[in-house]
Amino acid sequence: MPSAFGEDLPTLITFVAPVYPQSAKDQRISGKTEHASRSIATGFVTEATTIIAHRVFEDYVLEALKQWRFKPSGHEYTLEVTCIFELTEGKCEGLRPITPGTHVSAELPTIIHISSDMACIIDC
Repeated sequence: MPSAFGEDLPTLITFVAPVYPQSAKDQRISGKTEHASRSIATGFVTEATTIIAHRVFEDYVLEALKQWRFKPSGHEYTLEVTCIFELTEGKCEGLRPITPGTHVSAELPTIIHISSDMACIIDC
């Protein structure tokens, strides 16, 4: 089964981003995970495995990867996917805290960056 390394990457047609777990936010945990995703010729992901990950992120990434769909190509692929989870300081507007938000950017299908704002305190 070919790896996508050095070859044309398969075209991702359904992308589901991993959730930034609330427990990780509460504990102020950020980090990077490495997972392998295998897709069959019809474009469905048949297997997602962990290479390295903090356990707080692992299940969320695996759950998301299993929902990905690729354009059928007639080939099977194994991709290595890196997910970066990062907490960022939110910006306060006046004396009111902002509502924390989560932002996703990616270089699909191999890199996903998930950042989440930490809530501001009233006297920032």
